[in-house]
Amino acid sequence: MDLRDVIVQTAHLDEEAHLSGLLDEGDSLRARTSAESVVRARSVVSRGLRRRLLSGCTGIPADHLKFRELAGGKPCLARVEGWDFNISHAGDYVVVAAGRGQVGVDLEKIRPVRAMEAIVTKYFSRDEARAWRFLPEGAKQEGFFVLWSAREATMKCAGLGLARGVAVTRVDPAILSAGEVAATAGLLPLRLLRRTCPAGYVLILAAASGGS
Repeated sequence: MDLRDVIVQTAHLDEEAHLSGLLDEGDSLRARTSAESVVRARSVVSRGLRRRLLSGCTGIPADHLKFRELAGGKPCLARVEGWDFNISHAGDYVVVAAGRGQVGVDLEKIRPVRAMEAIVTKYFSRDEARAWRFLPEGAKQEGFFVLWSAREATMKCAGLGLARGVAVTRVDPAILSAGEVAATAGLLPLRLLRRTCPAGYVLILAAASGGS
């Protein structure tokens, strides 16, 4: 699947009231159980945005869409073949990606991170860590989130959690300077694309290379 065929939409948390009208009864109930306002807004915007996007893709009314979880916990559409989607949120934004094949998306807010070197050593591949360490000091914080987001998008596309995915995920470290690169999750080949996003954030899109 061509990454440029993947549909991506981003919404700010202040769209909560607008997107709440797209939720079904189950989504609304789950959102109301969140006592913290930010968590509630994120739940509403995530669920409303995915319904709006997937309704446009499938032609099914937003509140009629049904969802289920795959074995690894990745949500998918029920009774709709061919469409995959993925959701990510960070800070004040939520992003949803959908396509005709396996997709993954990760949004990260660039921010200070304690023990960054230790995290790189533990979670990044040898090539990724080496490329990050060669970055100028002033570029390491953003570079960290580019690689982290690329790895997250890859694992999410493959339906792998952090525990299973870390050891088998490999990202071409050229993502630090290039717009599109290759990645693998175990034996699954993928393509990664760095997408335009709000200032201060990193957004990486992943799609399985063999997707239809």
